[in-house]
Amino acid sequence: MVRAFVILVVIVLGMTRPAAADHVKDGRAVHRIVIQVNEDNPQLWNLMLNNIANLIGAMGKEHVDIKVIADGPGINMFKKGSSVVERLDSLKQFAGSSVGYTVCSNTMKAMKVERQDLVGLVDDFYPGIVRVVELQEQGYVYLRP
Repeated sequence: MVRAFVILVVIVLGMTRPAAADHVKDGRAVHRIVIQVNEDNPQLWNLMLNNIANLIGAMGKEHVDIKVIADGPGINMFKKGSSVVERLDSLKQFAGSSVGYTVCSNTMKAMKVERQDLVGLVDDFYPGIVRVVELQEQGYVYLRP
């Protein structure tokens, strides 16, 4: 009877815990982070890019999954000619799929910004706040610079 109870508890606990396999690589955790930036401020964006570089330097690019969500005036940093485009590009080239950029499609409509106004670094056009919620539901840690 006690053995059956222990087995039942183990099964129930196993069912209530999220599967870890999708964020473990080579026996180490893959740290999942979503960063939302809604400001058109190059200093703030550079600070955020410094933080991402520090995370990658400390944890390794194969052990991070970082999603940057630009909404509101923050989408301006992805416009051609933005002062941070070179850094966004450099980070993307170095980190590859470890870093993803989403630009809010709702903000684009509201600000009358077309895709051709933005650089080709953007991985996804999607409602920003919806993406933040979805990623948090998947276990991503939420940060704002």
